[in-house]
Amino acid sequence: MKRVLVVEHHHLVSSALADLVSETPGLELAGVARSVREAISLAERCQPDVVLIDVDKSSWKSLRLDLRIADLLPRARLVRLTAVSDPRTECLESPTNTPSVPKTAIPDFLRSLTA
Repeated sequence: MKRVLVVEHHHLVSSALADLVSETPGLELAGVARSVREAISLAERCQPDVVLIDVDKSSWKSLRLDLRIADLLPRARLVRLTAVSDPRTECLESPTNTPSVPKTAIPDFLRSLTA
């Protein structure tokens, strides 16, 4: 069972992602963070195996939240979520060299985590 932390500032999107994680066999929802402080706290406390992090929020980019989470959880898989139509554009400046996944592809991606 892989534990998943969802980091998404928008309530409806984070709730939908949390539901998808909870409904995917082999995955367990470790928590949902809607702020930088909450994301760091939950990452430290829950020690998830996978972190789904929204990279569309500009203030999170400036704080390098994905890099901070990667430093806290060196063994976790960090998955950058994006709403842009071409995720390669979003990934160009990824400090963690982690590919971005379009939010519309999340159900298929979550199933791949359990394979």
